[in-house]
Amino acid sequence: MKGTRVWSVSAANFSDKALIHPDDCPWSRAPNDGASHTASFNINDEATAEHMKAGILEPLERFIVIEDGGVVTYAGLIWDDTYDRDAQTLTITHDDIWSILDLRLIAEDRTANITNWKKTYSGLSYDTIVKRLMQLATTGLGRNIPIRYEDDYTGGEERTYYGYNLDTVLDAITEIMDLDDGPDIDFRPEWDTSGSLRWTMRTGDLSPEGQTIEVNLAAPKTDLRGITYKRSGRTMATHQVAIGEGSGIDMLTATATRTGPMSLEVIDQFKNIKDAAQLQKNATSALAARKLISQIDFSIRADSPRFGNMWDLKPGTLVRWYSNGDAHIPDGWHLSEIIKYSGNVTSDWIKLELQPK
Repeated sequence: MKGTRVWSVSAANFSDKALIHPDDCPWSRAPNDGASHTASFNINDEATAEHMKAGILEPLERFIVIEDGGVVTYAGLIWDDTYDRDAQTLTITHDDIWSILDLRLIAEDRTANITNWKKTYSGLSYDTIVKRLMQLATTGLGRNIPIRYEDDYTGGEERTYYGYNLDTVLDAITEIMDLDDGPDIDFRPEWDTSGSLRWTMRTGDLSPEGQTIEVNLAAPKTDLRGITYKRSGRTMATHQVAIGEGSGIDMLTATATRTGPMSLEVIDQFKNIKDAAQLQKNATSALAARKLISQIDFSIRADSPRFGNMWDLKPGTLVRWYSNGDAHIPDGWHLSEIIKYSGNVTSDWIKLELQPK
C-alpha cells in the first residue's frame, strides 16, 4: 500500500526501530479480541539477511509495527518464526497486545503466597475498573507496557479479586466486557511524541463522535468491492447457566432463559462472583449477547475520500449504508459499526466488517 512502512521495534524498550521489508504482511484491528498474523520475508534480500543476523526479527524480542502515512495501523509481538530453506523464506507469526494479556496475572503477589492476595474496587465505573486491572498487569519488573489511559470515572460498580483464582487480566476484563452494560475495549497502537511505540486504551462506546462513513451499495457505480452479507446462529442460546464461586453443592449458580425454535443450552463460568444478584446480571447479559448475528463486509480503497486518513479509521466507527433490490441484503438505510478492519502492506484496499449498532 502506498505510504506504508513496516518497522521492527524492541520489546524491551518499545523503541530501537528498524525499517523492514516483508514480501507479504496482512494485519487487522478489532476491539474486544486479539489478532494473529504472519509476515513473510525473502532471506536473499540483503537487508533482510542483515536484519536476521542482527536479531531484528527475533521472537519475543521484537514487535512488528505497520504504519500508513505516519499513522500506526497495527502492532504485534513476534511469537514464532519458520525458516524454509527450499523456498528461501522466513515466515514470522505476530499477535497483537491481547496475546500478552492472557499471560499476565492481576495478583500483585506472584509468590507462593498468591492465594492470600485480595483486591477490591468499589464506587467506580466499569471502564475505570478495567483501567485498574490493566495497571495491575503492567506494573512490576519486566511487566511494563506503555499504555495511555482515559480519566477515572466514579460509578456504582464493585469487584473483588482473589489470588487463589489465578486470574489473568484477560480473564478479568473479559468478564466485565461481556456484561450487557459492560464497555467495549480497544487498544490503539501509536507513536508517542518521542517516536516510541505505545497504546491508547479506549473503553465504553467506541463510536467516534460526529464521524459517520456513508456508502450506497445500490449505486450503479461504486468504489466498493467484495460485498458479502452473512448471518450466523452458532453462538445462539435459549438457556444460559452462569457458575460463580464455590464447588459441588455449594456452587453459586444463576440462569436466564428465552424462547427459540429449539433449545440451546450453554454454561459460562464467573469464578470471582460471590454475589447472587451480580451473577444473575452476568447470566442475563451473557444470554442477551447470544443472538443471531448479521454482518456485512466490503473493501474500500485506503485513499478513499470517505474518510480523511487511517487515523480517522477506528473500531467502532459508524457506517450508514444503503441497499435496494438485492437478492439477500435487506433494503433501505442501515446503521452499523466497524467491528474489524484489515489490510495488507501489498494492497491498497481496506476490508471493513460491520455489524448492527
